[in-house]
Amino acid sequence: MSVFEWTSAKRRAAFALADGKTKEESAKEAGINERTIYRWLEEPEFFEEVDRLTLMTGIATRAARMRAIKRVVAKLGDATEKDLLDWLKFAQSETDGAVNDLADRIASAINEDHRAQD
Repeated sequence: MSVFEWTSAKRRAAFALADGKTKEESAKEAGINERTIYRWLEEPEFFEEVDRLTLMTGIATRAARMRAIKRVVAKLGDATEKDLLDWLKFAQSETDGAVNDLADRIASAINEDHRAQD
């Protein structure tokens, strides 16, 4: 049984994998061969750290989505419940990836929609 030692390359690879990058992208980011990633993933300590970091990243992503949705809801003002539900569904679909200024984009779309209805 080998002793697993953390290095800066292992940390960079673990963060990249947890961030959803492929093994090839993670290896490139860590400055190592892709086969090394496969070998490290066989080490329980590395694999568990990637899992832990992935969970943390997922939690942070969900928290960011909720903040964006709360901003959208605050900007909706006098929207009907159907409008609110439609825009929340849209916000959820848009926040599945990294989207900047989501609340402003949705608020602009709502304003355009309201102007079109008037």
